[in-house]
Amino acid sequence: MLGITLILLLTIIVGILPNSLTILAISGIIVSLNIKFESLFKKAWIYYSLAFIISGVAMFFYKETLAYYVIGGLIGYAFMLPVMFAGALPNKSYLGRLLKKNRGVYSILSFLMITPHALLHVLGVLGTVNLFGLVAYVIMIPLTIISFKIIRKEIDPKDWIKIQKAAYIVYFSLYIHLLVVASDFDKIIYAVLLTLYINNKVLKEIKRWDYLRS
Repeated sequence: MLGITLILLLTIIVGILPNSLTILAISGIIVSLNIKFESLFKKAWIYYSLAFIISGVAMFFYKETLAYYVIGGLIGYAFMLPVMFAGALPNKSYLGRLLKKNRGVYSILSFLMITPHALLHVLGVLGTVNLFGLVAYVIMIPLTIISFKIIRKEIDPKDWIKIQKAAYIVYFSLYIHLLVVASDFDKIIYAVLLTLYINNKVLKEIKRWDYLRS
């Protein structure tokens, strides 16, 4: 697992990958570390603080090469992938249980790391605003707020689940956003990821309904 993580990290440092594969590589590192260290996010506030600081620094030095991983939204999208696929993986699978356990942390970190990308576009620093990207970001705000445990425990579980359904709008909006701004190669990768997600999600729902009816 450590070897895979180091290889992925090397490809990111060298900068030889297109955006889509860079996102996958970063997401792979995050999940690999979480598998190796299951209690990695036990003190989540430390990671929230780091993400907040990194995002702030990246906004200030947005012209620097390294800042692009934050300013371009790559790290934010990388945290979003586990959030998305956590709901499509089998409930009894080890990876599915691990991702669901840390889904709230992933979603908060995704929002914090994607905020510089969104704000700099809204402020006109990085060009025009993409409507689908803006919609996704606005919806992410309340979803992120209720992902904090201190807020979540004050909400009825059934209501919380209903509110979280809005995440599907975020996924769809981000996908359209990426299709608009991405290169042709990246569009293919994003299409493959969406196909895998929909396929797994549909199969999972079919099995769930069969189980409830049996």
